[in-house]
Amino acid sequence: MYDLIVVGSGVLGTFHAYHALKKGFRVAIIEKDKMPKGATIQNFGQVVPSGMDTKWQGYGRESLAIYKEIQSQFDISIRQKGSVYLASNEEEIQLIEELSEINQSNNYESHLLTKDQCLDKYPGLRSDYVKAGLFFPEEVTVEPRTMIYRLHELMIQNMGLKLIPNTTIVNCESTSNGVSLLSAANESFLAKKVIICNGSEFKNLFPTLFYESDLVVSKLQMLQTKPQKNYTLNGSILTGLSIR
Repeated sequence: MYDLIVVGSGVLGTFHAYHALKKGFRVAIIEKDKMPKGATIQNFGQVVPSGMDTKWQGYGRESLAIYKEIQSQFDISIRQKGSVYLASNEEEIQLIEELSEINQSNNYESHLLTKDQCLDKYPGLRSDYVKAGLFFPEEVTVEPRTMIYRLHELMIQNMGLKLIPNTTIVNCESTSNGVSLLSAANESFLAKKVIICNGSEFKNLFPTLFYESDLVVSKLQMLQTKPQKNYTLNGSILTGLSIR
């Protein structure tokens, strides 16, 4: 019997398990596929709290601290190269100046950059595009196709995590002994607590809970380029639409 079973091995489920393990609990993660396949490995890999409102920035900055703490012990692909917002016209310059003031009031470090400083710091920028920039040195990038697997490795080797892949949970119910889970292969699992972190499937599996919540399903359209020879992108770069 486990203290906690987490259903879903994506970033949300994994970090629930991580914090439970740090508290000394006996924890298992059950994953329906061989490995996570959703947003966890399909995102941009940017940990960028700077653009969030005050409430969510607090959570984002806490996430930054957690990532950096883990990276100091085990390489999970976190790189602190900062992020920069690049303004291309007067309106965007005004917006990054306002963002700078907001983050100063939040005690979150940032530095306004001139056009020349932007071109010097980020070789390859078009001089006819960039007008100014706002740099956040504390922000990090993550390799999304690497991070979660390295984090699982750390948790299995050093923290005692039990990771159970290729197991689809079809039923979850409370019992007198805790919470009972049943898999599609008719395997039973028992835990004192269960947390279900099933990503986008939440809307379909728990429609009433979804519609009573304030959650909104959104989708990012992402484009990946071919590797550019002899060029490394130094941190996260955000431009017009992100600024707006």
